[in-house]
Amino acid sequence: MKKNSFLALVLASTLAMPSWAMADDILIGAATSFSGWMAAFDTSPTRAAELAIADINAKGGVLGRQLKLVHVDTKTDTAMTAKAAQDLVGQGVSLLLTACDFDNGAPAALVAQKAGVIAMSSCGADMKYGDLTIGNNVFTMATDAAGTGQIMADWATRKKGFKTAYVLVDTFIEYDKSLCRGFVEHFKKLNGDASVVLEDSFKNADPSVASQVSRYQELKGGADVMMICSVPPGIGSAIRQFRAAGVDIPILAGTGGDGSAWHESVPGLSNYFYLNNSADAGVAEPRPAADAYQNAYKAKWGERPGSGQGITGYSVIEGWAIAAERAGSLETDKVRAELEKFKDEPLLAGLTTFTPTLHTNVNRPMLIVSVNDSKPEPLGYYDMRTGDYAVWWK
Repeated sequence: MKKNSFLALVLASTLAMPSWAMADDILIGAATSFSGWMAAFDTSPTRAAELAIADINAKGGVLGRQLKLVHVDTKTDTAMTAKAAQDLVGQGVSLLLTACDFDNGAPAALVAQKAGVIAMSSCGADMKYGDLTIGNNVFTMATDAAGTGQIMADWATRKKGFKTAYVLVDTFIEYDKSLCRGFVEHFKKLNGDASVVLEDSFKNADPSVASQVSRYQELKGGADVMMICSVPPGIGSAIRQFRAAGVDIPILAGTGGDGSAWHESVPGLSNYFYLNNSADAGVAEPRPAADAYQNAYKAKWGERPGSGQGITGYSVIEGWAIAAERAGSLETDKVRAELEKFKDEPLLAGLTTFTPTLHTNVNRPMLIVSVNDSKPEPLGYYDMRTGDYAVWWK
């Protein structure tokens, strides 16, 4: 706190204090949205990054230097995103935190790549963030969307015994399409090609999914489970309409299906399951360290994170700091080489693995949450490598 208070005084009186007072700080840039529709996805991770920086600074910083976050609100505007990244790179940031969505974050990641700066998305799960499409300096702390779908299909089959599935995909963002592709591929692998009885789609802004409900109801025998790949507000609207039509089969969702705030739009929401990197505001967190993070978040901002994805922002900073310390340097090539050695690195966001050719996670234990009568209950962190819940933090 003393350090932060001192920095605040410096900022308030730049004419009275020489610029060298902050010259030794390591700058961390964040080109993320605090306004527009992406604010719902970017705010928690950016705040989480701020918490990580405070924790790291309290322990002495990185390589004996303090970290400082410089944030620019990109307002869900890709043109502004590129400008923000240029500004931050121009200030000399050593790491650039990018948006929780590839389309919105790619302009910033491209600027960082060209400038030789590591860019890392918080929860952007599009594979293009992690397969070096932009370049070798770009990473994401997310679990790949298709990989997430595979985890859900594996859990549904091996833990719940579901053998047939109806799949409904929201065409709003690429994440949703990739999520369902991964689910379908793995569910068919486990249960046969005929196990996915129908694949249908809708648009997030559609006020009605009556035709999709009708097509499902016309199926002979229905399905054991429904997989919906969507984000608010569309996910809530679609589920509400299916339930109102008497379709009461279990419903599965990915990380876009968390967030207790939208659950209220489906009165008595039940027989609903989703997964995420950690618990959201309405869910008890099984991991003590993640629970402590949520409490710290609430102490600073007056509420727990609205999404379990927010924790990834913490681990962007945490992971980069570990790599820099191991490299003994801030040089991009050296830090990147250490990141690419991560193998089930126990970060706050979960077990994290990067390689020289894959800068995202395709499989890590993820928290499965069950919701009945609008009350969420954590079932555990499911690891499809073992087909069971994992407890790696003990």
